[in-house]
Amino acid sequence: MNKLYIGNLSPSVTAEDLKTLFGERKLPLAGQVLLKSGYAFVDFPDQNWAIKAIESLSGKVELHGKVIEVDYSVPKKLRYGAIGCCY
Repeated sequence: MNKLYIGNLSPSVTAEDLKTLFGERKLPLAGQVLLKSGYAFVDFPDQNWAIKAIESLSGKVELHGKVIEVDYSVPKKLRYGAIGCCY
């Protein structure tokens, strides 16, 4: 899985800020940054780059005053037991 979720973003963060952040750390993006309010999605060329991004950024980097979270993007239908599993 090469698509990552970037969370805990300040409302003032722009797509350009994220591109700069990844560029400074030599983490190549494969496509555009999809920025929403407080979070974003980015694609990496392969899983090795995605893992490197998670390990080097998640909980370790502050952007516009907030420490960002970086993790694999999980499709909405698979989140929070949406497939109807029981406890």
